[in-house]
Amino acid sequence: MANKFLKKVPFSEEEEYEEEEVEEVEEEADEEEHDEDEQQKGHEVGHDHEDEEAKVRKNLKDYEIDDANMTEGEKAMLAAKRRQEEEDKAKVLEYEEKRRIEREREEEELRKLKEKQERRRLEREAEEREAAEKLRLAEERRKQEEEERRARMEAERKKKEEEAKRRTQMMGGSFAAATAGTGGRNFVIPEKKEKSADKFGNIVQAKQEMGMTKEQQEEAKRNYMSTISKGLDLSNILSSDLKEKIKTLHQRICKLEIEKYDLEKRHERQVYDLKELNERQRQVARNTALKKGVDPADAGGRYPPKVCISSKYDRQTDRRTFKEKRAMFDNKTAYPCFPNVPPPPTILEKKIKPEIGEEEGKEYHEGEYGEEEEEYEEEEE
Repeated sequence: MANKFLKKVPFSEEEEYEEEEVEEVEEEADEEEHDEDEQQKGHEVGHDHEDEEAKVRKNLKDYEIDDANMTEGEKAMLAAKRRQEEEDKAKVLEYEEKRRIEREREEEELRKLKEKQERRRLEREAEEREAAEKLRLAEERRKQEEEERRARMEAERKKKEEEAKRRTQMMGGSFAAATAGTGGRNFVIPEKKEKSADKFGNIVQAKQEMGMTKEQQEEAKRNYMSTISKGLDLSNILSSDLKEKIKTLHQRICKLEIEKYDLEKRHERQVYDLKELNERQRQVARNTALKKGVDPADAGGRYPPKVCISSKYDRQTDRRTFKEKRAMFDNKTAYPCFPNVPPPPTILEKKIKPEIGEEEGKEYHEGEYGEEEEEYEEEEE
């Protein structure tokens, strides 16, 4: 701590030179000490290694001494132990060898699979390019046909306009002017065009196929397969050509399998879409029938549902007796009396008291009616 507060005193050149020499001597001494320490460590390591070798030799010597001093049973146990260790080592070596062979085999299979995958990718790209080229050609052909069709339609339209114009001139009295330039017949016979393919031919064919039985379909399939399957004459084919032919057929089979898989998936999707559309159609028909008040079960049938044009209360069988009907008219309650149907409310009527002459006439009429009723009752008895 005291050195911090000391004042710096300038040294002479001789003193500085002496100090540098002292520092160099100290550094040389330190280096010598460091070299001596490293040499001592190396001697110690060497001594340790020698000690380990001596211990191993001593253990071997003790082992030989012990082996010489062991009994027969101990020797047998030691031999069994040695055999077990040797067997374990052999098993480990065998397992490692098997594992190495298996690893090499797996690597070889993986390499082959990668090569096959790469080759298949290249083939797929080539097939996609070919398909794209075919689509492009088909699109160009379609555009060309569309342009030709439009040109043909335009020519036909112009021809019809000219014919209409000529007909108008003829109807207007200018028949001579219309025929002066031609000098021939004034009508045109349209040329017969070749009948194009019926656009409903596929529908008719599909109906015919649907009407065929299973045996007929199998027979048609066999006939078609017999026409497209042709035998190969392999008698005059060289081995190299035969290999190329086999490769070509294999590629064709692979391509057909791919197309078959795509068509199967497409068919499954179309079947699912048809089922979904049919279900939607049934739901729409059901909702429409419910809105119209028709039974949905009858609405989805083959024949149209029955439409109720009268109420169920319009035509009821009258099961009353004659006396009940007559009492209804006598009591002036002429209303329909059906079971479990309450009668209508009673209507009160205001009656004016008749005069004397009217009462006598009423009694007279009541007497006539009474006699008729008595006669009718006698007839019933």
